[in-house]
Amino acid sequence: MIKLYNMKNIILISIAVFITAGFLFTGCEKETDRPPVTMVDTAKVLEIKDIYQIHADSGDNYVFTEDYMLYATVVMDDSTGNIYKEAYLQDSTGGINLYKLSSARALKTGQYVRINLIGASILNYSGKLELVFTNVLDFGKNAVVQNQYAPIDPKVVTVEEIMTGNYNGMLVDVQGIQFKDDELTKTYYSKDLQVPLDQNRYAVDCSGNEIIVRTSSYATFAKDTVPGGNGNAIGVITKFQKVAGGDIDWQLLIRNTDEVSLENPRCGATE
Repeated sequence: MIKLYNMKNIILISIAVFITAGFLFTGCEKETDRPPVTMVDTAKVLEIKDIYQIHADSGDNYVFTEDYMLYATVVMDDSTGNIYKEAYLQDSTGGINLYKLSSARALKTGQYVRINLIGASILNYSGKLELVFTNVLDFGKNAVVQNQYAPIDPKVVTVEEIMTGNYNGMLVDVQGIQFKDDELTKTYYSKDLQVPLDQNRYAVDCSGNEIIVRTSSYATFAKDTVPGGNGNAIGVITKFQKVAGGDIDWQLLIRNTDEVSLENPRCGATE
């Protein structure tokens, strides 16, 4: 009887361990946020405007050495190849570029994410502010998705409004533009180079205000012909200023050609 009793105990203990392990496994499988949000130090939560201010105070190559957190929405990813190992994030205070991520397609457009900034540096690249993750070997450990799909609407703007500088790094819907006459019949990218680069196509509004539509040779739409009408286009605005104090070029990075709707008559066209 003693041996039988011990055997029953062993069986019961084994079943309990198996069930407990199952619960633990299931719990781990559902856990998507490490560390939990409740463990984030609220004093170390930053907005995008704070990162711009840190750069203004400390200059290029400031490195985050503590667990500062940024909550923002992904407004452009690298899935169509117009950017690579990059993403653009936006919150209610502005937009910013994430650069040199450890892998392509690390984030998806529409995700609301928490980014741990430890190890990242800040760099002003010819007018575009970047959070550079070159020294972060696994960006996936720095990013936690809070909501898989919570997209934000683009700001509806004119070319003149873009020139105010208030939309750098942000998702916009530019109204009333068309590609310049000498761009018509060309593709978004047409250079035939051994080292692929980006190419500029120039668009204007009916007052002649100009904006660059910049396209990578790796973009899935690189060989598509630019549309010939007038209308609107959605994309991310970036600033390019080769020399401090010099001329500023405003660039539009489109996410895909479905968001380029230039189907109306061109400026000055008569029916």
